[in-house]
Amino acid sequence: MALGITYDCGSYGALFTPQCYGGQLKIITGSIAFDNSYPTGGESMDISEMFTNLLIVLFESKSGYVFEYDYSNKKVKAMVGDNDGASDGPLAEVANGTNLSALTAVRFLAIGY
Repeated sequence: MALGITYDCGSYGALFTPQCYGGQLKIITGSIAFDNSYPTGGESMDISEMFTNLLIVLFESKSGYVFEYDYSNKKVKAMVGDNDGASDGPLAEVANGTNLSALTAVRFLAIGY
């Protein structure tokens, strides 16, 4: 079965128009640093003062960790590969209280209006 692709905006013939939202699209870059006690559910990362409509937040992976933005709760979750059992799934959230203070300068890119 092939991968299905849905564009957030239309295509015009053979041409794809990447800036299809109109208005003032904002791109914000920055970095985050974790502390020595990761809380279950993620660290607070409220960047709503920068956007009226946040479209996506992307993070670089670092030191074997990958990061996921929780849009509803405005938090960043740290995830690790969990290969000890199929029931766990491919990634699991870092355990509560884990020291992630070595994870500094984790770059992010946020896009919105």
